[in-house]
Amino acid sequence: MVFRLGLPVLIMLAGTVWFAWSSYRRAALAEQTVAELNSETKALLQEVRSLEKAVAAAEQGLRTLSSHPSVPRDVALTADLTLADIRRLTERKELEG
Repeated sequence: MVFRLGLPVLIMLAGTVWFAWSSYRRAALAEQTVAELNSETKALLQEVRSLEKAVAAAEQGLRTLSSHPSVPRDVALTADLTLADIRRLTERKELEG
């Protein structure tokens, strides 16, 4: 009688331990994955900030170039078109995030 009651209890205990251990491993793996994604996100945000600064500097340089009196008119028009393109691209940056 003890053997009959003991075996199902041992099987249930082993199943519970196995389930708890596998749940713990999945949670640990998920936590590690989230930490990796957070670090990648921070690195990407730093890259975006660097690119935004570069775009702002390029825009300022093009603005200066297009308004300089010694620059031929066709170069100034190209610079103005490029400014518009840069603005359009930087305004759409929210769509990717």
